[in-house]
Amino acid sequence: METASTPPRGPRRPSASVLLDSGIFVLGLGVLVGALHAWWAAGADPRLAAALAVSLPLGWVLTRFPLMVTGGASGIHVPFAPVVLFYLLVVLPPPVALAAWALTAVPAYFVDRRPWQSRVFNAGSSVLSSLLAVLVVGALAPARPVDTRMLLAVLAGAATYFATDTVLSAVSIAVERRRAVLAELAEPGALVGGGLFLLVAALGFLAGAVRHDMPGWVALLTLLPSMAVVVAAWAWRRAHESRRQQRALFEAAVRIHAVTSVEELLRAVEAHGTALVSGGRLEVRSRPPVEHEIGCELGDDPRRWLVAARPTSRYAEQFDEVALASLGSLAAAALLRVRLAAETERLALVDPLTGLANRRAFTTRLEETVEDGDGGATVAVLFVDLDGFKAVNDTLGHAAGDELLTESARRLLDAAGPDGFVARLGGDEFAVVLPDLFPGAVDDTADAVVTALRAPFLLSAGPATISASVGVTASEPGDDADTLLSRADAAMYVAKRAGGGRSVLGV
Repeated sequence: METASTPPRGPRRPSASVLLDSGIFVLGLGVLVGALHAWWAAGADPRLAAALAVSLPLGWVLTRFPLMVTGGASGIHVPFAPVVLFYLLVVLPPPVALAAWALTAVPAYFVDRRPWQSRVFNAGSSVLSSLLAVLVVGALAPARPVDTRMLLAVLAGAATYFATDTVLSAVSIAVERRRAVLAELAEPGALVGGGLFLLVAALGFLAGAVRHDMPGWVALLTLLPSMAVVVAAWAWRRAHESRRQQRALFEAAVRIHAVTSVEELLRAVEAHGTALVSGGRLEVRSRPPVEHEIGCELGDDPRRWLVAARPTSRYAEQFDEVALASLGSLAAAALLRVRLAAETERLALVDPLTGLANRRAFTTRLEETVEDGDGGATVAVLFVDLDGFKAVNDTLGHAAGDELLTESARRLLDAAGPDGFVARLGGDEFAVVLPDLFPGAVDDTADAVVTALRAPFLLSAGPATISASVGVTASEPGDDADTLLSRADAAMYVAKRAGGGRSVLGV
């Protein structure tokens, strides 16, 4: 049993996994050497060369077209190439059939496009499984090769082959992923895969029976149903993958359309992308794909890539590349939408001239601060009005007025300190929210505001001098945001009527 999740799930595989796969391959080579020794000791049957002339090209082609039972990320691939082994067991003695198949399987898997560790494991596992299958068939086969008992022997050998390959694959994957072997053996579709493999063996028996009792050219006709099965499996898998990816893309588009933050969007892309690609794993990262990986750039700032493991077959890779490009386009458009929405929301809360929060943002912040202070914490509000701003604006021009407002905003930020929230309410009116502070801190901040705005301004159009009237109030039990702001506003007018350039505490 080969699994669609064969590509490595990380940059480095566990050492135990490498040792296990290498050990299985070494055992497979041992079986190959032993089979060749037995063939030589038995007189070097010349039929081996004729068998290889048939098995080598067929094995190379059929290795690339497994039957896929399930279409998910961990779907089961039922190998079709062993049909050659069961054909050879009908027309040749078991030692010759084993030698021919071992000489076919090792190079067939080694020229595959899978990562090297998958090639090593599949070659070794195939040879080991074929050894047990040959032993079973050799023990049960009757003297006459075309017989019902021979069919039963071939089916028993096929069951042994599939069970051995399934267990070895489960152990290999479990060690690589650090999971329980039983969890891998419980792979959905395993029983269906075993049934399909018995049909593959029956097809091999049929080809051997025809070859035994009929002219050779008639036996060649049995290649037609084999080719039909290969083409059907290939077409079904492509159609299944296309439907699965279309469904996954649709679900991703629906989910991505609903997200409102970049972080949530990236999590959604990874989750749906993992279900989309055949390797069963996709990540969004800042590094481009490397060897044994495929990916596409999102075209975002900072630069990000969608990266997935490279599939084990060319057409699966083509499907995944198209799917990644489609998902990347969806994600890039969604990223742009999320960023534009965030920027629009930000601009709706920012004063475009000074860069401070605007009245809407200030009201929201004050309401939140008052609600957080329901337990008794004091909230202070400073209402600031610039004295003499209109005269500067009229004498030096509107550009100078704008420059004065911008510089006043900077000085207010410095005076309010890191705990103060400064906003421009409109015109030459500003406000500051101060959270619960130690006694006297609010008075000190108000004095700092008055002092900062009294200092001369060196504008591009010339020097200017203004002052500030500051109304100060502190929250009391039962106060809401509107009450606080109204009380601070009233205190500011008291300061202005007193001549300005001062702060007044409102009660």
